[in-house]
Amino acid sequence: MLLLPSLAMQGGPAPEDVWRSSPLARGADPDAVTAVAAASAGYFVHSSLLPPPPELPTLRAFQAAQAVPALRWLRDRIG
Repeated sequence: MLLLPSLAMQGGPAPEDVWRSSPLARGADPDAVTAVAAASAGYFVHSSLLPPPPELPTLRAFQAAQAVPALRWLRDRIG
């Protein structure tokens, strides 16, 4: 579930579309799913704002790109 925004960032389907097609979604508490989506979005946004590690200078831009579909997913879930 935490990798769904990365899949979307790479040109794949929207996180919610993938999630709904998963057998795990059937028994999942919708509020818990929203909480995980919020945590994922928060992680990517927060991490993207940190200084880049010297060994991975493009990491923060990558995390910012992951934040876009994560935030979109969260927005779609909470309306």
